[in-house]
Amino acid sequence: MKKLLLFLGLTFSLAAAAQNGSTWEDWQQTSCYGNIQFRTRFIEQRGEQFVWKVQFKNNYTDLISFNYHIADKLEEYNATTHRKALPAKQLSEEIEVFTTEEDLYLIVDKVSLSPYPKDYLPCD
Repeated sequence: MKKLLLFLGLTFSLAAAAQNGSTWEDWQQTSCYGNIQFRTRFIEQRGEQFVWKVQFKNNYTDLISFNYHIADKLEEYNATTHRKALPAKQLSEEIEVFTTEEDLYLIVDKVSLSPYPKDYLPCD
């Protein structure tokens, strides 16, 4: 149950209608890890698909690694499927995401002060 609540607490919905393809949205903190931020940019709609860019920022003073999952539908249980290492005070490369819905959901979990998935930090 605790993991399910953590997943739900780390989920964000961002509406495409509020996005402008030429500018990034403001940086947002994940609800669980205050030193990890993300921003999104809606690029365009291609037929029935929506094209997004996502970028992460590490505000920790150490290298971190974390799992993340980006989807267009909030499911009962979202498994994180990608792992990213990010040096201290650095931005990630832009990640291109395709969705079939106007909403974007982002989950960040399993944060470690190591490039390896171990010794996970507790939620802030």
